[in-house]
Amino acid sequence: MVALLDRLLAEDEDLRVRMLTFTRAATAELAQKAALACERAGQPRTVHSFAISVLLRNPGVSRLPEPIRIADSWELKTVVRPTLARGAGLTVNKVKELIQEMSANWESLTDEVRGEIPEVERTRFLGAWMEHRRVLGYTLLSELPYALHRALSDNDDLDGIDFDLLLVDEYQDLNACDLGILHLLSDKGGCKVIGIGDDDQSIYSWRKADPAGIRRFGSDYPGFDDYTLSVTLRCGKRIIEWANFVIQADPRRPADRACLDSLPESPEGEVALLRFARNVSEAKGIARLTAALVADGVAERDILILTRTDHNGAFSAPIKKALAEAGVPCSDPGYVVAMLAEPANRELLEALRLLVNRDDSLAWRATLQLLPKVGDSFFDYIYKRAAANGETFATSLRAMFDAGFPDGPSSSGRVTTRMTALLDWIGQTPIPDVRPDAGWGAWLLDLTDHADVLPEPSQRFRELLVMLDSLTTEEDSLNRFLALVEPLGKDLAQSVSDGVRIMTMGGSKGLTAEAVIIAGCEDGVVPRPGSDLSEERRILYVGMTRARRHLLCTWAERRQGPSARAGDATLERRRYCDFFRGGPVASQDGNQYIQNRGSA
Repeated sequence: MVALLDRLLAEDEDLRVRMLTFTRAATAELAQKAALACERAGQPRTVHSFAISVLLRNPGVSRLPEPIRIADSWELKTVVRPTLARGAGLTVNKVKELIQEMSANWESLTDEVRGEIPEVERTRFLGAWMEHRRVLGYTLLSELPYALHRALSDNDDLDGIDFDLLLVDEYQDLNACDLGILHLLSDKGGCKVIGIGDDDQSIYSWRKADPAGIRRFGSDYPGFDDYTLSVTLRCGKRIIEWANFVIQADPRRPADRACLDSLPESPEGEVALLRFARNVSEAKGIARLTAALVADGVAERDILILTRTDHNGAFSAPIKKALAEAGVPCSDPGYVVAMLAEPANRELLEALRLLVNRDDSLAWRATLQLLPKVGDSFFDYIYKRAAANGETFATSLRAMFDAGFPDGPSSSGRVTTRMTALLDWIGQTPIPDVRPDAGWGAWLLDLTDHADVLPEPSQRFRELLVMLDSLTTEEDSLNRFLALVEPLGKDLAQSVSDGVRIMTMGGSKGLTAEAVIIAGCEDGVVPRPGSDLSEERRILYVGMTRARRHLLCTWAERRQGPSARAGDATLERRRYCDFFRGGPVASQDGNQYIQNRGSA
């Protein structure tokens, strides 16, 4: 893809190119590989990032609350869902399900996705959500592509879509809404589309992506040219042979679809399917394998331990414990979300958002929720006034603050104290018109070190802000920088590590490692019960093809504790994954393999 881009730019120095991909991890990898081309083509963007950039350049076309404010994970979990549930008279789980249903309809461009929810509850939810979103002024991340699709459909002269070529990586991960955006850009803007992808790696059905999207590229764009990649530059020979066995057995895969082959000079690669008596011995075996790989010269950061699922650490927790006992350091790619939920870090982040926009309703609501002894009575006091008067939460809050919170609840005094301190600090803190030379992260850290009203951020948060300076551009405003703290932080945690990384197979998409260990490769876990078997094969294929030289899959005959309930809990005695049966790698005793490997 990078070579193609370089050639196209060399042939036409006036060519205007936009690069799109699905995940931020893939975006970062693409930006690194295409560093020189990016000087002319611009930084690659995700579909969501591209959507918000166009919507921000065309105020009033999105039908979203403006200024556009995306609720992050903590705000969604701690503020949006609970307060929406309370207002709609529904449970939080029901609200979560209805938001997912609503998102699925946006992603599929239909209104046909319907869960087993009474229509009266759905109607009540939609009414409550529309008011709730207006009052708190938030936008859901999943709304962005749909809002862009609608804006492109309704307008012929949007700013920010003036390019000649759209280069789309990870094309197989696009859903109907994403694909519709490409068609509209091609039809209305006259740009050409180059799609790059692998239908064997389409694993995002949860957001309505389907391998059929890339398979029908020719019919969507008549007269297209097809270029097939026939070899893998990543995997060893035995690794790709095993992965190909898994994916070729999918009956829904096109019969004429060729598999990737290895290069003649590729290494053979180490492969093994290892049996352990119980999940505890499996975890200890994984730790021993990891230690052996490190002893062989494989860096800890170049080892991935993958699981199919990991709800509440069902699989990762015992593995982390075993690694710690073996003296092997491991990282937690999910630490960013947990770190941003720490009270001091969260309080700081919301205060910084208020510095950018003192009318940020969601930031005010989150800030006050962090105050002790400020509860529903105060929030109802403000929210009901805002809803009745057609105002935002921030407008009503500041009006009541200026009036001294007449007839307010007893917690009004604590709110007054905090708001006074914050508003005084905001009024005395000018924001630079352009990004400081050292970056926004460095500027913010200097700001927090000299502001008594702000809490002290954790060391990890400080490090994250500094690292983000290297991933953002001079064009990014402070508002944009703060919006990227969580998504870019999560991508950094996945791609930058000093220890062994443990994550799900789906989370490993876009990554490469010298060694990959896949845990829990038994029926009842892989595939997950009641799941789409074709996608389960693709998920396993993605996990297997992260490996360059070592691919070790483990399974346990018996499970106890949380991991036993992660799949089919009725299985007393298990067998290895059916996807491996009859394949090139036979199951063998894990402890014996480790012993033999060490003495070889």
